[in-house]
Amino acid sequence: MKNLLVTTLAAATLFGAAGTANAHLTAFGWKDNGNGTITMFGQHWHGDQTEPSTANGGVRIGVFGTDDTLWPVFQWTGFFNNEGGTLAGMDAMITAGRLTGYAVEPTNFSDSPFENDWFFTDPLVLGNGTWGLFTGTNCCIDTMSAPGQFTLTGITSVPGGTGPGGVVPEPASLALLGIGMAGLAASRRRKQAV
Repeated sequence: MKNLLVTTLAAATLFGAAGTANAHLTAFGWKDNGNGTITMFGQHWHGDQTEPSTANGGVRIGVFGTDDTLWPVFQWTGFFNNEGGTLAGMDAMITAGRLTGYAVEPTNFSDSPFENDWFFTDPLVLGNGTWGLFTGTNCCIDTMSAPGQFTLTGITSVPGGTGPGGVVPEPASLALLGIGMAGLAASRRRKQAV
């Protein structure tokens, strides 16, 4: 499995306390858009959707162990059905370039071809690193019982450790930063040589 998201669960287990009756989110995924942003995905089992869920307002992303009510919320703004579901199906999504990586929720994920519907966010800024993800406890489609700790990997267009909700730098700003850093390094080398 390429770029499989490493998952560490908090306290009991993610979704475990809620049970399957109201814990429908079975996996997270993400796509590096190649432009300094990613798109987050939430896989669920609730039958084909006709619109993105608003039950929990989307996915909260922040530093695990801090107050999750203060984490920025990234709303589900789109959806697609009947793709993924199983580990092999999500691996195929990576191979096809649909996802960069994913993580299953070990208590709720059953490797079923019927758990194959997704919500997704607008592009956001988030780099490789360990983050807290939480959709919320409101019934029904994208419910989680508690925040979980997840390690994102495989993102190359966003600097590692870049937090959620950051501003995408303009390409010109990045170029100036690179020139400035090169000049600083050259200056230090000259001082050390003297």
